[in-house]
Amino acid sequence: MVLSFDAGTLYAGCQALNRETRSRYINSLALSWLQQAIALPFIVLSLLFAKFYWPSELSAHFWATMALYVVLISVDIFCYFKALSLADVSYIAPIMTLVAIGNIVGAYFVLGQIPTIYRFGCAVLIVLGATITYNAKVSDHTQKRTNRIALLLILLLVVIRSFNSNIEVSMLQVSNPTTFNFYSSLLVIPIMLFTSVIIMTTNRNGKYKGYWKKLGTDVSKHQWSLLFIGLTYTVNMLATYQAKLIGPNAGYVGAIKSASVLPMMIVGILVLKEKINKAQWVGLVIIGLGLCLLAIN
Repeated sequence: MVLSFDAGTLYAGCQALNRETRSRYINSLALSWLQQAIALPFIVLSLLFAKFYWPSELSAHFWATMALYVVLISVDIFCYFKALSLADVSYIAPIMTLVAIGNIVGAYFVLGQIPTIYRFGCAVLIVLGATITYNAKVSDHTQKRTNRIALLLILLLVVIRSFNSNIEVSMLQVSNPTTFNFYSSLLVIPIMLFTSVIIMTTNRNGKYKGYWKKLGTDVSKHQWSLLFIGLTYTVNMLATYQAKLIGPNAGYVGAIKSASVLPMMIVGILVLKEKINKAQWVGLVIIGLGLCLLAIN
């Protein structure tokens, strides 16, 4: 079973803990590419433990697929951190379970891997649990607008991951987890930086005035947190890529990885002190049951 938790979730979630003092934290626009940049030294170190494939050793098809992959993953990362900056972790986490369904559907259309009736039943449980939890949280009128925007961002993320999670397999098969992680991260960083610059230059309300100076100060303040995020990101991705190489079904691996929403919920409850009502607990139990049955299978 693959169970991963990105420490970036904890850090970004802290931005929602007290929205009036959010300026103490690195904003979602910067965190979306900083995660990759901080992880890069750890990713380079990981290259010492496996064969490294030079660019000329990989096919034109690999690089064409990689170009599409890094553009989509850049959008994925930005949507993820932006959603976490807008809504509570306890709201985001249940919706993220839909990634499990997206991965199974994507495996069918991209790789031709047909899901079993058993897995379809587990998927129905996960969707049911996510729906119950979402309906319970959406009744919070104080964050109704931001919750709606966060929902749209996560739904876009689900669609992207259902495709990206499966095209990874063909690239991993002709390289290896360490080489693939290195190239994808190296290419994502400039794309995310370019996107950040576009967003800042087209913003007319002065929101990003003094952005780079403030970012330098924030990074120095939170350097240990960022290093922890970089380390956990590297371990997270390498474990996932290796599982996809040895697993019998890419959609299965991606779906099980969605169990990371459970520690996300624990963080929301214990660390961020978010309130969970009875309806949300019912939904979370159903989600947990669906994920456990999927793991057993």
